[in-house]
Amino acid sequence: MNLSVDWGTLWLGGFCPVGALGGLPVRGADYAAHPPLDDLLTPPPGTALRANATLESAEAAWSERLDGAMILLARNAYRARRLLHLAAGIQPGEWVGIPANASHDLAESVKHHKALPRFLDFDARLRLATSATRFSWTQVLRGLWQPQNATWLDFADTLPMPGAAERPAVTLFGLHLADAEGRPGALLVFSDEALYAEVKALRQPADFPNAAQALAQAERLPELAERQSANLAEARRGLRDAAGLATHEPNRLALATAVAVQIPPECDVPTFYAYVEQENTPVRWLPQIQPLHYAALRADGAPDHRGTAANLARWLYVPVGPDYTFEEIKHGVLGIVKAAEYLGVRWRSNPAHAAEYAALMDRTYGAGHDAYRPLFALDGAFAAGD
Repeated sequence: MNLSVDWGTLWLGGFCPVGALGGLPVRGADYAAHPPLDDLLTPPPGTALRANATLESAEAAWSERLDGAMILLARNAYRARRLLHLAAGIQPGEWVGIPANASHDLAESVKHHKALPRFLDFDARLRLATSATRFSWTQVLRGLWQPQNATWLDFADTLPMPGAAERPAVTLFGLHLADAEGRPGALLVFSDEALYAEVKALRQPADFPNAAQALAQAERLPELAERQSANLAEARRGLRDAAGLATHEPNRLALATAVAVQIPPECDVPTFYAYVEQENTPVRWLPQIQPLHYAALRADGAPDHRGTAANLARWLYVPVGPDYTFEEIKHGVLGIVKAAEYLGVRWRSNPAHAAEYAALMDRTYGAGHDAYRPLFALDGAFAAGD
């Protein structure tokens, strides 16, 4: 991969035919890229399994991957949550905080414990509101952003990042195993020793995942995470430098499957999304992946669910895979860049650069051109989420 590319000058000229520089790698609708990480979380068929694998050896391997952390494996994420709720002593009728767009499984695990989900709003940067409940779950969609001040973290839709990191009391990850008996596996990582001991005491043999598959997943993680992290960093750099739009910083705990890009407030959300899709960019809208939970819309749901829905709607999901070529990364970046250019918000995070670029378009094409015209104020910087 060419990691020395200058994304800021790769595509200039308003995308008019005579002005486009650096190549335009937008593909046809039938173009097939390497698979994104979303499609690779489960180990591929034919992955070698150790015949002598045990639960103890699988847990030891995962603990080693996470720099000696206290970990427990479970048959699936739902059961892992239920064990934690029991261990923490959550009472029937007690409120448990969860995001307004909590997954169905997370909400059901709370309700099946006979507790009550307290749906929490989140701001323009997707930061969860503080909760007065004794316990609350923070659920970060596919590792896209770094959570703040979380007590329990839910990353059931992705894998952990190897190494040491500052973690909350409990973090949940999926193992994404191929087991066909309702045991895709889950991993609980503890910094709270008392909770660790309680969950371990409650766990029964029926709660165990397939040990051989869990061990194989631990063994493939470091190389998978290294390649994915490099491609995520390059895609994020391209989106920041070429589009000048807000993205989320890397997650230090969970392996992100994509880069999240914020649609600026000057743009109508459906229009921006439609422009990106018209470039055959492999992009999804965050509410398509995990919308607000229906119960969050009720009178006793999230207090500002309309504002929370609007905040969620301003984020796009640009998938990345560990085997992506540089051309494939450019493909994902360029669709966002072109939409931002056409709609006048390119380099919104760098108004001085936007002004220089707009002046270049005026000199190149003359008055009345249809190239880049910024639709945001050029006299000061904007923070993400303004």
